[in-house]
Amino acid sequence: MIQSHKKLDFKNIDIYKMSTAIVLGFMGFVGTFYSSRFDFNGFSINFTWSIILPMLVTLAWGRRYGIISITLGFVFLYPFFLGSYNGWASIVPALALYLWIMLHGYGSQRRLREKSIYYNIYFLQFIYILIRLALYITLFPILVQFNPPFWNPMAYTNVDMEIILLFAIKGIIVESILVALCDALLLLPFIRRIFKLPCSKGAKYNTRIMSAIIAFGLSFTLIVVAVYNFIADRNAPLQWMIQLDEKTRIAFLLATILFSIMGGITVRFVQQMLETQEALKLRETQYKLAIEEIKSLNDELEQRVASRTSELQNAVSELEEFSYTISHDLKSPLRAIDGYSKFIIEDYGSIIHGEAREMIDHIQGISSDMITLINKLLEYAMTSKANIVRETVASDEIIQSVFKEFEVGNSEKDMMLIFEGRLPEIQVDKILFKQAITNILSNAVKFSKEKEPIEIRVGCYTRENEYIFYLKDNGVGFDMKYSSKLFGIFQRLHRSQDFEGTGIGLATVKKIIQKHGGSVWIEAVLNGGATVYFTIPIEIHAENEG
Repeated sequence: MIQSHKKLDFKNIDIYKMSTAIVLGFMGFVGTFYSSRFDFNGFSINFTWSIILPMLVTLAWGRRYGIISITLGFVFLYPFFLGSYNGWASIVPALALYLWIMLHGYGSQRRLREKSIYYNIYFLQFIYILIRLALYITLFPILVQFNPPFWNPMAYTNVDMEIILLFAIKGIIVESILVALCDALLLLPFIRRIFKLPCSKGAKYNTRIMSAIIAFGLSFTLIVVAVYNFIADRNAPLQWMIQLDEKTRIAFLLATILFSIMGGITVRFVQQMLETQEALKLRETQYKLAIEEIKSLNDELEQRVASRTSELQNAVSELEEFSYTISHDLKSPLRAIDGYSKFIIEDYGSIIHGEAREMIDHIQGISSDMITLINKLLEYAMTSKANIVRETVASDEIIQSVFKEFEVGNSEKDMMLIFEGRLPEIQVDKILFKQAITNILSNAVKFSKEKEPIEIRVGCYTRENEYIFYLKDNGVGFDMKYSSKLFGIFQRLHRSQDFEGTGIGLATVKKIIQKHGGSVWIEAVLNGGATVYFTIPIEIHAENEG
């Protein structure tokens, strides 16, 4: 990887990079003596193609190795040899060379860390052009005045500004072309391998594409030049190839440059497209792996849930069986205790007085409460074990019949049952449904005993595929922050001294409603009554359910 540096220091220099930079720099210096010269219409350009080598070093490894390349490779001396007639003014193109290297080296390092137009290679070249023009305009005339130098007594002592600008423009043209070529060449895998740069999979076709485009361009140029020479100049087909004139050399040079740059643009586009495809394939692979992993985790989770659910169901069944067995077995001794205490009162009541009589009465009360509690536990256990046998039931008739039972049992109370609308016929287990209604109305009557009259309002409405029933009383209600305790076994929100009960009734209601595929909840206001809601599915396809 290319490493960036905040300062232009020469510590920790890589031996391979340094030796390669020096070798390429020296090759560039030697190559300047074989520069191509092109003359047309009185205008000539020395195309110093070899200084592309230190620029490749610069763009690949940064300004530090670029400076090493042009300094230890002696490239900075080429203006003094090729432009010896400029004398001391040759310092200007030498300075421009250092500036060219340093500016593009800085840009190559910055591009590794952030993407910005200010570090774009062509933007930096534009900045360099402006600075180069300023150097030539300001320094060149001053340095010419010190001519002739000791190495060339024939150097210019006076140069017009037009000539100076012409020198600057020639260098700008050559260096701008070389920058574009460097940008294209650094896309080729074999060039990147020389500089030990990372090479993406998308670059595998770059060399072939570039070669094909250049070959096509030169072939096309060859055909055009051949046709032109044959038709316009009447030259034999091979005669113009043996002795190339200046126009033909320029045509081939421009074609090579043009199609090399076009090749670079095409290669960059194709590489980006292939890299995008590779990235998409990688993302697709990662996506598939993620989906497979999610499916695997989901399957594993489902297995765990199924296993834990089975274990829980077994545990619940065992607990229900245990509850049923214990409750059933406890009833006999409790009945015996209750019976013996009654016998004692009947046979020896006349001689038992005071504290002894109170203790026997207390034993009878405890026995009676325990038998009631055990009956409720048995009721809950039997509800859990019961199989549902559904039948069509008129819900209003069930509720009315249960209410009449409570009305008869509480004849001293003024009780009212109010139906708010018609109630539907439903598919339920008649016995279990009646038990649930009995428990709900029992609570409504119990917690409204201080009210006169006791009002119980019943209604039903439809939501999606279920009926929602409600039974509302005008009793003492409760604080909703304790509502989570309502449906647990033995859970009570009021003191037993104030309201009798075992705390099992609502748990039984919940179990019955859940076995029918519904849900139950309560809303209440303290001293403002409570409303019990429960749902029953509208359409039931199974007749018997466990």
